[in-house]
Amino acid sequence: MKTFLLASLALGSLIMPAVAADMAPAPYYPAPPPPLIPVWSWTGFYIGANLGWAGSSNNNLTNTGTDTGTGGLGSALAAGLIPGTVGVSHNGFIGGGQIGYNWQLGPFWVAGVETDFDGLGGNSSTSVFAFPGVAGGAVPFTTTFTSGLDTLGTVRARLGWLWTPALLAYATGGFAYGETKIGSSFTCPTCAPPAAAVISSSYTATGWTVGAGLEWRFAPAWSVKAEYLYVDLGSRSDTITYNYGPTSTLTSTVNERDNIVRAGLNYKFW
Repeated sequence: MKTFLLASLALGSLIMPAVAADMAPAPYYPAPPPPLIPVWSWTGFYIGANLGWAGSSNNNLTNTGTDTGTGGLGSALAAGLIPGTVGVSHNGFIGGGQIGYNWQLGPFWVAGVETDFDGLGGNSSTSVFAFPGVAGGAVPFTTTFTSGLDTLGTVRARLGWLWTPALLAYATGGFAYGETKIGSSFTCPTCAPPAAAVISSSYTATGWTVGAGLEWRFAPAWSVKAEYLYVDLGSRSDTITYNYGPTSTLTSTVNERDNIVRAGLNYKFW
């Protein structure tokens, strides 16, 4: 009997640790952390280049005339031989460079200043022919009107919101300036006296601009952007004069307003 009890105790001592091991909780292994998203500060200077398309917006030229007699430019305008309004809208490629500075204001806001200077390839010319017998015209003549924008620069503030640490949506606005052109001519070889009145003027016009854009940082020092700007550089005029005994004038006025869509590449200095 004693031998049997000893054997039972020995067997129990072997079974209990195994049962306890089966009942122990499984070890805890924490899940791996999510992959890190790069967080780069937007604060700092940058420089870059841009290329896009510029088109004028309702840039109609209007004419007014004066005449001390009855056969000059003012009379031709009143008779409809010279149009009172002429379409001189222009469009073309735009390209240049920009430099700026950003301040990151907390995790979501970015403020900055930017200046850029671009060249444009947009010019327009419209010629109008008047023939004898048309609206009372006595002799044929031609009037030609030109308008264009050769360069454009801006100095703007930017304020943006970080949709992600690398994607900035921003609004922008400020000062704009550009080299604008306007020209007019009146050619009439059979007039008495013959006429070849031509004027062409170039102005450094100033105005304002507003717009918006998106900028994406695809590397610590590099970003690309897409941007829209509306530019208003005000109006400019020129006047041609034709003396045929009496004196007559024709003054042409045009407003320079443009829509600009462009893409850019920026390099940020650390």
